[in-house]
Amino acid sequence: MRQKARKAGYPFSNLDRKSVSSHTKKHTQSWNADGVQTSETIIKVIKGQKMSDEDLLKAHGYDPDKFILANAISNFWKQTPEATLFQTKISIKPKNEVSANEYVDIFNSKIEPLQINLIREGRHSLVVPLFDLHFGIMTFELYREQLAEIEEIMSRGFKHIVIEQGGDLFHSDFMNKTQTVKGTQLDHVDMVKAVKDAKHFYDEILKSALANSPKVDVYSVGGNHDEDMAYMFTDALADRFPQVGVHNTNEYRQAYQIDKVGILLGHGDKAQKKLPMLFATEYPFIWSQSNYREIHYGHFHKEVTNDDYGVVTRQIGTPKLNDPYEKANGYTMATHKLQLFEYGIDRLKATYEI
Repeated sequence: MRQKARKAGYPFSNLDRKSVSSHTKKHTQSWNADGVQTSETIIKVIKGQKMSDEDLLKAHGYDPDKFILANAISNFWKQTPEATLFQTKISIKPKNEVSANEYVDIFNSKIEPLQINLIREGRHSLVVPLFDLHFGIMTFELYREQLAEIEEIMSRGFKHIVIEQGGDLFHSDFMNKTQTVKGTQLDHVDMVKAVKDAKHFYDEILKSALANSPKVDVYSVGGNHDEDMAYMFTDALADRFPQVGVHNTNEYRQAYQIDKVGILLGHGDKAQKKLPMLFATEYPFIWSQSNYREIHYGHFHKEVTNDDYGVVTRQIGTPKLNDPYEKANGYTMATHKLQLFEYGIDRLKATYEI
């Protein structure tokens, strides 16, 4: 059929990528979870007419400024004296590609080192675990209430504030597609907005922390959704907040010490049951110098606390709302909340639930 069309003067030498638009008779559309949409229609090609990808998008009812053609297949449908009708099926996706320079700009736009003046301090330390926030699914606006409560607690003043970036800060590990570190396909999200929202959120958190404590640290580990994205984001925080001790790593775990309290941080998707012994093995100095030890991890989106053999293990929950995957599989019964922990010199003094 294609050879017959070419002999008649119809330009289909590269039909799989460059098709035609003129007149549609029927039209069907469907969306995939990754944002790719398929569309089928019948188009009319006038003899001698030469069309581009943009023309084909228009024939299917799409704006070429907002979508790009991923694939196109056309088959001969019907011959008329003045034209030939073809059945076309195309796959398109939103035009949200981000170039390398644009990607850098997203992280570095308006980065000016911020110097925050100390307003108050206290005699205890505060740890703010931020696990599984999933920006992309969640937005700054959706977290505004929790943010206000965190800032209210910080305003009491502390001698040391630690922010734990516990992984899955972002829903996707990619800017131009929505997938986990291992490539698992997820529901499509706008990662450009996700990065901007995360920047806004951390700006507010760290400004408040610096105003209410003479010492502020950030400890970060990547998650199964955002290992690379989380590393890049945390690295940028160090430039924006020179007063903050930013502890970034591409390892699975980090440990730190506040007075005589030792804490191991991990995302929770790796070696979760071995974390107490890994703490003692991988960080023997912190382990031996601590009178009170805790392990913080997330990943499972629900809260569990165990006190075994002198180590308190905290599986941290998330305030994130249920996404389509969780709704479909019935993972909707966990409590959506944040917890903040106040420590004295050698033990937990208070837990704040948000």
